[in-house]
Amino acid sequence: MALYLKMPLILIVTAIIPLLETVSVILQVLYFKKTGNRIFKMTPLHHHYELSGWKEGKIVSVFSVITLLFCVIAIFIV
Repeated sequence: MALYLKMPLILIVTAIIPLLETVSVILQVLYFKKTGNRIFKMTPLHHHYELSGWKEGKIVSVFSVITLLFCVIAIFIV
């Protein structure tokens, strides 16, 4: 829809969770290659939260609410 409306930047707003998941992997790999240390316990980001003690249902719920909020923001941008 965003490409049809010729507003591809809206994709960044609506796809914030997949974007953060991807960026977390890129950051982890680059930082580990440079320093030998890790930023996150595990990537993609949802695995970091699993290892931090969050239940899978909580992660899905929180990520879904965040996606919903950013989709509403994208609607108001249009």
